Amino acid sequence: MNNLKRIYDESVPLHKLNRIVIHKTTHFTKEEMEGITKGLAGVDNIELLQIQEFSAWRAIRFQNDTATPFPIQRGTVIPLDKDTFLIWTHGSVQHDELAGKKLNYYKNGRGIPAPLLVKRFMGKSSALELVNEILMLTKMNWNSGDGLYKILPVTLDFAKALSRVAKQDLVIYDRPYDFRYFM
Repeated sequence: MNNLKRIYDESVPLHKLNRIVIHKTTHFTKEEMEGITKGLAGVDNIELLQIQEFSAWRAIRFQNDTATPFPIQRGTVIPLDKDTFLIWTHGSVQHDELAGKKLNYYKNGRGIPAPLLVKRFMGKSSALELVNEILMLTKMNWNSGDGLYKILPVTLDFAKALSRVAKQDLVIYDRPYDFRYFM
C-alpha cells in the first residue's frame, strides 16, 4: 500500500490522495486493516468493502401490491444495517433504446437475479455514494462482450480474470502490462 501511495504521489504531485476504496470478496482481518491504514497514512478516507457475489437473498418485484412478471430493478438497494446492504447489479432495466417505451429489458432474460452483499469494514462515505460507484464499475469492463453491464464491479471482475491467467503458470510478472488489457 505504501508503494502504491508513493507511486500515485509521484505521478500526480499536485493532487493529494484523499480517498481510496478497496474491494475484496472475503472479509478484512484486523491485521489487514491495520496494515492498510499504516500503508495509506495521510489518506483521509479509506473504504474497505467486502463484496460477495453469491448470497441466499432473492427478491421479486411488486407494483401496486401485485407481483410483476419482471425481475427486480437493477440498482435496487436494501440496507441490512449501517454498514451492510444488498445491491442488485443484475436486474430489470427500463430504457427506451433497449426494450422500447416504458418496457423492461432483462439481460439474459431468465431467472431471478441475486444481489451482491456489500459489507463495509472501514470508511465514512455515504451508502448512496458507494452504491453509485459499484453500479458505475459494473459498466467498465471494456474487454467484455456482455454489453450493458456485468454483475461484479470491474475491480473484482479484473481480479478474477488475472487470477485465472496466473493459475496457468504463465510468467506475466516480469513485464509491465497496460491495465486496460485485463479490464
